[in-house]
Amino acid sequence: MPLVSEIRRFALNALCGRPDLTGEALHAHLFGAGGLERAVAALAEQVQAGGKGACYGLGYSAGGTALWRAAAGGLPLAGLCCLSSTRLRNERAIMVPTHVFFGEDDPNMPPSDWLTTVPERCTVLRGVGHGYYLHAGDAQRETALRMVEEIERVSTGPARQAAAVERPAAGSAD
Repeated sequence: MPLVSEIRRFALNALCGRPDLTGEALHAHLFGAGGLERAVAALAEQVQAGGKGACYGLGYSAGGTALWRAAAGGLPLAGLCCLSSTRLRNERAIMVPTHVFFGEDDPNMPPSDWLTTVPERCTVLRGVGHGYYLHAGDAQRETALRMVEEIERVSTGPARQAAAVERPAAGSAD
């Protein structure tokens, strides 16, 4: 049986009700105008409307922060991987298996005390920055392999669905 039976992709600009925004404008709306709260509520509603129980979350940049907050608010996740979600530095631990990934050259990476106490697992990749996952290379491959391992580790019983949340046109640091 496959690890994931369904993949659903969500875009933060659509979730926050501003499909016209990308890059810095979207980032400003999410973190300065209440857009993230709206995105979190819409994400939880849409995932739960699928009615398939707990899913595995994969969030890139601000999308990881949205998934983290949705899980903190009760969204049933079997596990969560966040890539370059630097705003997680403001979040507390959640009752979900978590694995976070950061490039060591990302100037907005959470501090080491957060990395060692809040997420269940943390991988810091050498020689790459915030948007490393957008570019083919060793760091991207290592992340993919570790994510598969993480999904295998937390998956029990029937196949899980996966929810991926992205910030369109990654043009700003989270």
